[in-house]
Amino acid sequence: MKTYLFVFLFVFSFFSSCSKNDDKNSGDNNEHEIPIDIEKPAEATKPIQMWIDAHANFSRFANKENITSYMEKMKETGFNEVYVDVKPGIGYALYESDILPQLTKWDNETVDRDWDYLAFWIEEAERLDMKVIASLSVMGYGYTKTKEGLIYDDDRWKGKTQVEMPDNNPDNLVDMRDQTNVDAAMLNPSLPEVQSFIISIIEEIVTKYPELKGICLDYCRWYGGNYGFSDATIDAFEAYSGLAVTNKNDIITSSGGIGPLYSQWIEFRSMTITNLITNIRSKVKLINPGMELHLWASAHWNSRYSVGQNWASKDYKPAGSSIYTGTYSKTGFADQIDVFSLGAYAEYVWKSENPNSEWSVENFVTTYSNYTMGDCHVYGSIGTYAYGNKAPAVSDAVYLCLKNTEGLMVFEISHVINNNQWNAIKEGIERVYK
Repeated sequence: MKTYLFVFLFVFSFFSSCSKNDDKNSGDNNEHEIPIDIEKPAEATKPIQMWIDAHANFSRFANKENITSYMEKMKETGFNEVYVDVKPGIGYALYESDILPQLTKWDNETVDRDWDYLAFWIEEAERLDMKVIASLSVMGYGYTKTKEGLIYDDDRWKGKTQVEMPDNNPDNLVDMRDQTNVDAAMLNPSLPEVQSFIISIIEEIVTKYPELKGICLDYCRWYGGNYGFSDATIDAFEAYSGLAVTNKNDIITSSGGIGPLYSQWIEFRSMTITNLITNIRSKVKLINPGMELHLWASAHWNSRYSVGQNWASKDYKPAGSSIYTGTYSKTGFADQIDVFSLGAYAEYVWKSENPNSEWSVENFVTTYSNYTMGDCHVYGSIGTYAYGNKAPAVSDAVYLCLKNTEGLMVFEISHVINNNQWNAIKEGIERVYK
């Protein structure tokens, strides 16, 4: 038997070598072949998740029949979990809330339900042996395009949204609630009353829906690098750092450069978000120790300092850049979440397609552990809108995430439906498991 096995391996190795040489001789530089694995399980053992965006699917899931139909389609394709967006950036609820108004109108769409949206997703998931994670836009509480949402309904939130310093001009500060070109008007996370309010929303969901597998934090950040310049935020920064801000251009110069206080500023902003996540985790685990805490953020760690999202381990110490303080690593929050949904949203799938850039799915899903260092589970996530009806790209991206991380999240179902990506996703899953 050993002799036959030796001969088989020799022959297999010979022909494999010939095949690779033939590829090189033919000018084919595509080196990302599917590795052979004779011990792959027949069924998916990792979480395979679909994201259900509230706005994009507001009318689509206005009735139970569509939820049932698409849940069955997801199950057939290979999904075993769903992220259901239940508190989107408009600031209203898609669950039975005693705190937030129900979301019944968004822009020019109106949907009236006499049933519990989140509860029905959970019910159908249980029937199909699937799991539900409730996602929420942590900071978003207003739809700026039409001035709809919680912050526009209640004067309580005046002065508590994030403030931009456009053109790096301290004399030209603009409140997000007055803008029209942002995804959502986001509350200011440095305010204690904002953090308490956010935690109360999460506490309500965790308490009312114990059947959930977890809670996912989205938009848990500052909106952008030049947001957060209200007087209240500057006061909080001074209290944190012990430094005095005599001019906001000491943080970001008038020409957009790094001011003398910039390093301390980005540490403060990151610590603000990490403290919030830490407090959320404490509340979730106190109510239900088995409830998972998930968070989605862009996989490009090197740009996350600008929005205060240090998703790395506290043991990861960035080197070679003057923008970080010597204590920046303490703001890492990987140890405070159970699952990091690694946003590998890149136009290019393979590194060979974009060789001089970090921006490829392959690069993101093969380098994340340098940052997280095992402190949390990591599931690769892709934005399939980037690939349209290009089935090979969808399949490759699914394959890379599922092969190189502990799970997969696909964003999001409307893109999958509109571009008919079901078969490509299924193929990508099967490349790992069959």
